[in-house]
Amino acid sequence: MGIDLKGDPIVLWNGAHLYFLGQNARTAQGYHGNFYYDEFFWSQNFEEINKVASGMAMHKQWRKTYFSTPSATSHAAYPTWTGDRYNRRRKKEDRVEIITDRVAIAEGLRCADKVWRHMVTIEDAERGGCDLFDLEELRTEYPPDEFANLLMCQFMDDGDSLFTLAMMQGCMVDSWVDWTDLKPLLMRPFGMKPVWVGYDPALGQGGDGAGLVVLAPPEKPGGKFRALERHRLKGMDFEAQAAFIRTITQRYNVQHIGIDVSGLGQAVYQLVIQFFPLVRKITYSPDVKSLMVMKAQNVIDKGRLEFDAGWVDLAQSFMALKRTMTDSGRHVKYSAGRSAEIGHADLAWACMHALINEPLEGRTAANTSQMELY
Repeated sequence: MGIDLKGDPIVLWNGAHLYFLGQNARTAQGYHGNFYYDEFFWSQNFEEINKVASGMAMHKQWRKTYFSTPSATSHAAYPTWTGDRYNRRRKKEDRVEIITDRVAIAEGLRCADKVWRHMVTIEDAERGGCDLFDLEELRTEYPPDEFANLLMCQFMDDGDSLFTLAMMQGCMVDSWVDWTDLKPLLMRPFGMKPVWVGYDPALGQGGDGAGLVVLAPPEKPGGKFRALERHRLKGMDFEAQAAFIRTITQRYNVQHIGIDVSGLGQAVYQLVIQFFPLVRKITYSPDVKSLMVMKAQNVIDKGRLEFDAGWVDLAQSFMALKRTMTDSGRHVKYSAGRSAEIGHADLAWACMHALINEPLEGRTAANTSQMELY
């Protein structure tokens, strides 16, 4: 549009000042004006931030605008969306009916609580003239629950999830501010610092998407893992998948690659071992998958995993995982939307393929050795 956005704050041609604030109620106070809350369904401490926002936009000439992709019904902002928060402290005769039906608010609707609500799904966008998507391909790529959550504005019910929304929110940080040692735009974004790579292969052309996660291991025992990159690959044969993994080894100091060798993964593994002999073969079984899930839960529960707050897809991938039983009732299996044992939470499994390189009990003096080369 020919507009150069720069400065702190950014000053537009009409004199409007844009201030970008972090999700910290203390630092956000003191400003006033129109308030815009991005991805509020994924934010932490929503009630606290929302209270501050009320003061920032209290004058009648200001407005508050909230916009987000949906997360889970357990999020603190969900009652605000449904109107339950408005009705919560009112007498029965003063309560109102809030309409959040997709059809009713497809064009936008000022509801009984004086809040204007609007919902835009990918189907709405297509009907509006957007021709950038292939809906049938997307329905094939994503399992039904992920498609509904990512593209159809439906909230997830994480009551049965192995990784709840609250767990994943604790992992979400502002990586561009907090990670000063990561330079995403450089040819070697992390310098010579070590990284671990987890890869969950695709079934091939026309199959489900593959997932790859680049993980920075803790710099000291008990420290934090940081997810530096994540990728979803679609429509690649095993040679193309291996070639993509090779580009990662050329940009990072990779010290571990974990690949699931089920199905097409075996072919990917055979090619990767030619340029990265230390690649680790992960053969899925109920015990192996349970071990990876327990490791990931332990790491996340202890606040040891971080990824950028904008990576909603990685959080959703973890949240989609549920524990079920096999048809025989003898074994536990993990699914994400469909009945296939491995499921389709490819980014979550890829992340766990990297995490499992750390022993279940973490790195200690007893299980860690050092080698010096001269």
